[in-house]
Formats: sequence, structure tokens, C-alpha cells
Amino acid sequence: MRRLHPYRGLIALIATVCLGGCEAAKSANPTAPSVAGPIPGVSITAPKPLEPGAGTTLTFGSEPPTLLIENPGTSGVRTLWLQVEVGTDAGFQQIVHSADRLTPGEGGRTTYRLPEPLGAGYTYYWRARAQDGANVGPYSAASSFSVVPPVVIDPPTPTAPSGTLTTNKPEFRLTNGAVSGTSGVVYRFEISQSADMTSLTALVTANPGSNGTTTMTLGELPYNTTYYWRAFATDGTKQSNYSSTLSFRTPAPPAPPAPTPGPSTGVPLGTGGRAADPPSGSRLPLPNMASVVQAVARANPGALQNSCQDNGGNWQFMDLVVDTLRTYDTRWGYNGKRGNVNDPSKDVVNYHYGPGADQNSTDVYIIDVINGHCGSAPSAGWGDNTDVTINSGTIGRWTSRGRF
Repeated sequence: MRRLHPYRGLIALIATVCLGGCEAAKSANPTAPSVAGPIPGVSITAPKPLEPGAGTTLTFGSEPPTLLIENPGTSGVRTLWLQVEVGTDAGFQQIVHSADRLTPGEGGRTTYRLPEPLGAGYTYYWRARAQDGANVGPYSAASSFSVVPPVVIDPPTPTAPSGTLTTNKPEFRLTNGAVSGTSGVVYRFEISQSADMTSLTALVTANPGSNGTTTMTLGELPYNTTYYWRAFATDGTKQSNYSSTLSFRTPAPPAPPAPTPGPSTGVPLGTGGRAADPPSGSRLPLPNMASVVQAVARANPGALQNSCQDNGGNWQFMDLVVDTLRTYDTRWGYNGKRGNVNDPSKDVVNYHYGPGADQNSTDVYIIDVINGHCGSAPSAGWGDNTDVTINSGTIGRWTSRGRF
């Protein structure tokens, strides 16, 4: 006898209905990974590029750039992740890097470091957007930055002068260092009489030579003097390291020319020469040349009488005195009144008692060689006015008057 099971069909129907209903309930869960999107009513805001900001310039280096993003927001319950694009054009047709699934950082901001450095010499554009697997937010506004080559300014290499020289008018010469990533570089020469370069005698700026060598000159330097010099390069913002330091010594002064006898007769002349520089911190003694000045006056009375230039006289007597004194020692010269070499005294001579060059030196004895100058009866004199001049608050200054 065949038995009927009226409940089997009912059970199958219920199972079928439950299967469809349960699957529908599962798909309606907004956090389910398999949910079909987009989910109605869910909106995702655009993230905001923060750094590098628009127009930023980065210097190329071994470290990749880092992007800082202000996190987006969502009205949904699903977890967001970020997508980032970096391109070389504002339309993002040339993408050089993209990151597809970045977890937003804490505190409302996300930091993302690119895996590799970007090439120098380009402007880069970058943007970001967010999605949750079902909904996709809009792209942020694009931001841009440039990557430039690093500035390189290598120090120069000094080549001359060095050692003992045969001239006191040396040419300073250096080999230019390598320069890249900048322009407007100049070289600065530092010259000092101290090895530690703490006190500079001169600081000279020179434009680089086009042949890889840069030169400059200071003109005439004092004889028998040791100098130290070095150089560096700068573009006004960045400075190279200093070069090595070279030293040199200027030669001894040349022998004075043989004395040229003037129209005077009976005036004793020296044999030429020049007293050596005194030890540091001391001075040469004042030679007493009163008898020589008197001999010049006796041999040239008319020149002495006509020595007042304020009353139509001339330089003849003073020139004869100075020229005769210089046959004994070339340290003799004229005196610049009140330290002014352009206003030489008409009755005073100088003797340079210190080291270095004579011209412009204030290390001088100040000697009045005409008594009653511009009076009715001038005579030969020998008055040491050195201390009187100093005590009055003025100075003397050695000058050649352009004659020697």
C-alpha cells in the first residue's frame, strides 16, 4: 500500500522561501563585503591634499617625498580607504605612481611616503579620493610641486701666489670648483697677514673666469711681508667650503737708484741704500741729518729764499733736500699735512721708521727743515715735530709727491 506524505511538499516550499529570504536579508547588511553598490543615501567627501602644497619646490635627494592628506568623511558605516595618483600633467594622463588601498591615518590625517624618489626637473600633480568597496567618493582638487636638482657649489683650488715671490704685484689665481643647480656664483678671496685668517687685509670678490680659472690682483703690496690667502664660492644663498690656504712672501725692496747729482755743489751725498725694517713692535732711530740740510742750504741760497710757495716760490729747495737725504736712506720723503697725502708740506720732511711700504704710512718722524719759512730770511733748520704733532691730535703721513 503506497503511503502519502502530505508535509514533504510544504517543507520543501518553506525551505525554498527561507533560502531566498535569508539571502536577501544577508545582502541588505551594509557592512557585508559582498554588498552590491552603490548604497543609496551614502555620500563620501573628497580628501584634501595638504603637503606638499601647491607650488612647493622640493630638492631631489635619496629620500622619496611624503604626502600629507586630510582624511575624507562618509555618511555610511563602511570602512573607507584612500586612492592616490601622482602624474606629470594636470589631467593625469601620465601617471607615474598610484596607490590603491591606503588606510586612513589617525587624527584626521594620512601620511603616505612614496616608495621611490621622483626624478628632478619636473612638476608633479597629485590627488586622492576615497571609497568603501560599494561607494566611490570624488577626487580631491589637484595639488602640484616641483622637484629640482640639488645645489652643488664645490670649493675652488688655489694655485698662485705661493712661496717666495720675485714681485710685490702678484696675480691671485685659482681653479674653479664644480657648480650645478644654481647660477650667479662668484669667488671671494680672503687675504691676511695671520695664518689663522682672523684679521683680513683684503676681501675681494671676482666673477669666475670662463676658462675654468679665476684671477684677481691687489696691485702693489709691501715688500718683505708674508701673506696667507684662501677663497670660497657663493651664489648669495649657499656657500662652498673654504679652499686650502696658501702663503707667500713678497721680495725685499729693490736697491735704490744711484743718486743723481743736482745743481748743488759741495753737498755731501750718501752711498745709497735703505735701513732694514725694525723688529716687530719697535721703531728705527731718527738719523740726524741737520748738517746735510745746512749743506744744501749753503749750496742753494736762492732756492731757499724762493721756497715760500704761498708768495710765488717753488719746490726747488725742498726737492733738493729730499733728493739729497734719499742718497743716504730711501726712507726719507715728504709729509702729508694732517695725514693728507694730497696736501704735502712745503717745509717738512718725513722719515719712515716702521716696517712695510713707505707710501701712506703714519709711522714717521716729522722734521721741519726751514726756519722762518715764508719770512724775510728763511734758514736751514732741523726741528723734530713728531711728538708736537701727535700731542696736538693730528698725524703725519709719508708721501712721495709722485716723484719716486
